[in-house]
Amino acid sequence: MKIINKIMMTLCLITMLTACSQTNLVEQGTPLNKEKVSKIVEGSTTESQILNLFGEPTTKKVINTNETQWTYTYIKKNSTSHILIGETQYNIIEGTLDILISKGVVTWFNYDENHKQKKW
Repeated sequence: MKIINKIMMTLCLITMLTACSQTNLVEQGTPLNKEKVSKIVEGSTTESQILNLFGEPTTKKVINTNETQWTYTYIKKNSTSHILIGETQYNIIEGTLDILISKGVVTWFNYDENHKQKKW
């Protein structure tokens, strides 16, 4: 009976330790998604509409007296680590939105989104 108790206690302890995990979530920048980006119309969306949709850009670059390039970047990292078995997995979403604004109106934009996922 003592051996069965020891085995059961050991199995419970191992089960509890393998269930221990740590989840981390990191978000940086302006949240971007295809739905919001689809509201941009070249030649008609204004600078103020962009500010309402996305807020202040990550960077602003003056191209010339009439044109400015606004860049929005976003990264979301979600990872999980299991203490006992050492298994780690992560999901990363990276987005970049570049916008050219001329005389207060969007003349061009490009949106790229990358997803990375790894389990081991």
